[in-house]
Amino acid sequence: METEKQEIDNLLNALFDYLRGIHRSDGTIKRYRRKWQRLKEYMLQNQIKYYDAEVEQAYLRWALGTKDYNELNRKEKDLVNTIEVLCEFQKTGRLIMGTRKQRPRIFTGATGKIILDFIQNREHTFKISDKTIVSYVFHLHPFYRFMISIGKDIPDITAPDILSYIERMNPQLSANKHVALGLLRLFFQYVYDQQILQVDYSRIIPKDNYKNQPKLPSSYTNEEIDTLLKAVDRGSPKGKRDYAIILLATKLGLRASDICELKFENLLWERNIIAFNQRKTGTTTELPLLPEIGNAIINYLKHGRPVSNESHCFLQVLSPYERIHPYDVGNLVSRQMTLARINCENRKHGPHALRHSFASALLRENVPLPVISAALGHISLESSMYYLRIDLNSLRKCVLDVPPIPSSFYKQIGGHCHA
Repeated sequence: METEKQEIDNLLNALFDYLRGIHRSDGTIKRYRRKWQRLKEYMLQNQIKYYDAEVEQAYLRWALGTKDYNELNRKEKDLVNTIEVLCEFQKTGRLIMGTRKQRPRIFTGATGKIILDFIQNREHTFKISDKTIVSYVFHLHPFYRFMISIGKDIPDITAPDILSYIERMNPQLSANKHVALGLLRLFFQYVYDQQILQVDYSRIIPKDNYKNQPKLPSSYTNEEIDTLLKAVDRGSPKGKRDYAIILLATKLGLRASDICELKFENLLWERNIIAFNQRKTGTTTELPLLPEIGNAIINYLKHGRPVSNESHCFLQVLSPYERIHPYDVGNLVSRQMTLARINCENRKHGPHALRHSFASALLRENVPLPVISAALGHISLESSMYYLRIDLNSLRKCVLDVPPIPSSFYKQIGGHCHA
């Protein structure tokens, strides 16, 4: 779809036609129209003729300030999601409504360009991975928003500005703060080397004493998993889908990414197995297609799945019925946990916690570690050992009794001294 020099009225007219074409109700369209009308008024007041991503971000900053998406209330998040669908439609000619989206981290202006140049420099010089680039964007975007809030560009920044930003960091998020401080050192070293700043502010970034301590993985008991499954409303198409997905996570330990990638060709009904390539490791895995899971998938395919030529098994519940994504699985698991009234305090409540629960259940049944490793699709036993930390009872069985030390030990040369 053409995205350059598109006037807002043309964009909205095309979008309204699209919404009617996918059978959105008049009430839904009216609700969107009210929010988009305020955007039109903003563009008229600022004499902006054409709509694009920069206009989108400028309007959201004007309406909401520089708060992070997660800091917004429900009404403000709804505004963000409603405005952002304009650029989504502009770029793709289609959109998925009804799915909560994270506010995109976009860098604009002079400061944004310097940050993007820094990331590009690191990418070309050190061949950093896409995952590392995502981490750079995640940790540098709050600093970018801070620069906007104080109305300064990088060449104007001072040491007190930097220290003020660091003081605002959440001390409870020690791991995030540790990574962010390291990135700020690299960034200010870069802008000094590029002579954007005449002072090397990387020297004033404080050191922290963070030590990476692995956290115990969250898991749920068999009783809690049963409560979760019983709470799913299997009378609706969405419930049929969610039930099958939760079964795959709790009974087979599938990752959210692998559930989303599951296609009809991976379901080998004649052999009663699920065969697929793991998205994370790339290895081929075969798991038993348990009757409970098979029946749930059949129930969804026959009575819950929208009519579609899409080859992936699990689809969005709203038109245009595209395949689901890992964040959809995370949202539905979290929502079903809430509906089941399971106490998730101090525990994560997403699909990976269900995978951990699967591993914990196998440990409680004294399943050998190599079998657990194969079921989880781990490449090495070391990865599976991470899950062993869940089960304290199994750990206690590994403890060896320490024999008593004979008194003669203390009488040997170099041993215990008597006064």
